[in-house]
Amino acid sequence: MNNIHKILLIIISSSFICCDNIELNSTSFSRIEIIGPEENIFTDEIQVYKDSIDLKLDRIVGYSEGLYTKTDFNKTNFNSSLGNLVADILFTQSDSIFNEQEGKKIDFVLQNHGGIRSSLFKGDIKLTDIYKILPFENEIVIIEVLGETVEEIITFLRKEINPHPISGISIGTDKALIKGKLIDPSKKYYISTNDYLLNGGDNMFFLEKNSRVYRLGYSLRDAFINFTKSNLKLSSNIDNRFLKNE
Repeated sequence: MNNIHKILLIIISSSFICCDNIELNSTSFSRIEIIGPEENIFTDEIQVYKDSIDLKLDRIVGYSEGLYTKTDFNKTNFNSSLGNLVADILFTQSDSIFNEQEGKKIDFVLQNHGGIRSSLFKGDIKLTDIYKILPFENEIVIIEVLGETVEEIITFLRKEINPHPISGISIGTDKALIKGKLIDPSKKYYISTNDYLLNGGDNMFFLEKNSRVYRLGYSLRDAFINFTKSNLKLSSNIDNRFLKNE
């Protein structure tokens, strides 16, 4: 590969990196073997960036007081320690920003079980640990829905095999409460969720029945990172926020 071809390759690659509006429906890739003196040049350049990224990801941002997973739920207490931790953090972080931006408060959080991809182990928490737990670039969104949609959400959650993380709402064997009150079908509620679920992810098509969407410009992962940095020590447990009669 001569110098001109290398320059063109770099320019083309940079164009794709810098454009925010590119949308790819499908991708494919193959490895290109570089033979000759250029091989060491590329390897050295890549290693510099890799070392820089590794250094940042190895940074300690907090401490976990226990092992928290998304699979430690049971048939009665239908919630997990890590799911509760993620949902509670998102409630705190999104409610604060929503109140600052719109002067409103969220009612509850709904996230998806599948969005959590790893466990949080006891000990120091590194950035790389949080990236493993929340690897997707999901943005927090606040949706405005009627109570009748909330009731539809609860019916869906009761039928699921795995518990989706919730916070701010308690679901019992015979009723559900938000802020200690029964759900009013005609009342407007504000739910903190993510853009994947907003678009019908995990079959939650009912979230499309919203009257308004507020985008916070804030990712789930950044919320988790910022909370961890501010609080330093994280702890969680399974509780009674979701009880099933099974």
